[in-house]
Amino acid sequence: MRFVDRGGRLAYSANMIRPEISSGVHASSQHGQAIIMIVLILALGSGFLVYSLTGPRATTAQRNAQTEAVLAQVKQALIGWSASRTPTAGNPTIRPGELPCPDMDNNGLDDDGACASGAVGRVPWKTLGIPEPKDGNGETLWYAIAGPFRYKPQASQPITSDTQGNIVVYQGSSATTLTNQAIAVLIAPGPPIGAQARGCTVGVNCTATNQCTTSPASLTPICNPANYMEATGGGNNAQTGGPFIQAPGSGTFNDRVIAITNADLMPLVEQRVAREMMSLLQQYKAATGVYPWADLSDGQSNGTPFVAAYNRGRFPCLNALPSDWGSGGTPSLPDWLTNGCSSVSGWAGVIYYAVAKNQLENGGNGCTTCTASSSLNLTNTGYAYLCPYASNPFSCTLTNVAGGNADVLLITPGAYTGGARNWPAGWSPITGYFEDAENSDNSDDDYAIPTATDPNRDRMFIMY
Repeated sequence: MRFVDRGGRLAYSANMIRPEISSGVHASSQHGQAIIMIVLILALGSGFLVYSLTGPRATTAQRNAQTEAVLAQVKQALIGWSASRTPTAGNPTIRPGELPCPDMDNNGLDDDGACASGAVGRVPWKTLGIPEPKDGNGETLWYAIAGPFRYKPQASQPITSDTQGNIVVYQGSSATTLTNQAIAVLIAPGPPIGAQARGCTVGVNCTATNQCTTSPASLTPICNPANYMEATGGGNNAQTGGPFIQAPGSGTFNDRVIAITNADLMPLVEQRVAREMMSLLQQYKAATGVYPWADLSDGQSNGTPFVAAYNRGRFPCLNALPSDWGSGGTPSLPDWLTNGCSSVSGWAGVIYYAVAKNQLENGGNGCTTCTASSSLNLTNTGYAYLCPYASNPFSCTLTNVAGGNADVLLITPGAYTGGARNWPAGWSPITGYFEDAENSDNSDDDYAIPTATDPNRDRMFIMY
């Protein structure tokens, strides 16, 4: 096969890190995830330096600029942290895409994953591994997350490109909805207004480090959201579940609110997920000499010795053929990839998988969906993630590619932003997931490399 590298690499966005990091389910994956957090921590550090230089003599404009900068930086830190989530032996249910609970007692840590949906607390900066994020008035940022993005088992449904938030954020008043699908909100509280009290008494209701000791913690003024955020125009930023509101400042309201949506989070999470799936496929072939047969709609490989043997469709996230996951040297699948598999509501239900005929068991003999005699055929010049089978450590790099062939590919759909998404259980066109007609026709071994540079649209990962 032949690919043409045009020498370019595409940044994830103007404000995000580059995505060309190592991949894999072991050391290389962890190294790549560490890079994500190091870059974000460095960015946050520069923001806190700004505040330390301006201090109490800062002008209103300087304070506002600092608030905006820190809000944006913490948003990126949360996204990077979420995308880098990796299961451990002690907690195998950790999954990419989940967010930490708020810090409810002012100790800098998330509330152990036991928060109510939409609960309002401070940003858990110690959990994120970042400096304490303060707005231009020196107040720590506050935070709330939507129920579906909490840890398992509180939120047991899979988190994928199709998962929506359920937090409502108004703009100005309840007459204008900024979004009704936020997955999280960040709030800069500003200085006290009116009778807001923000203190505590050491030994009575807090420790020497201002950690609240009352139960609930909100009984202590320093841990009560109502002493930091306000209500206006039908929204209430101090109330569990909101609805939250961003509005002009006044004598009774001075909060600054930004929303995080599925479209903000999923491009980076999808890159993480697809890289790891590619690494699993690479390990599978290293153990068996072939890639697994594809699945149609129930998580099981459709392949020989069955009558219908498929080379394209969905990733087999329950049982694989010719050898099952976790047997004969093949890797085991993480919980986040098998979660929702049988109902195709997990990651295998939104990411397309295709294998060249000559890379299947017995040279693809018996394949009923193969339309090419050997490799998958790629057209167009555009950006794709190239994942060389023999790379060591295994990696995927975003590269300008001019057509060619592939042994195996994955296509990620981008975040759900509205409209109908339909992936039939047969061979009808897949609508709403993949923008390129050649990739959504669901009919052959011909695929188009995406030409658009928007990171929040379908992306192709290619193994060769």
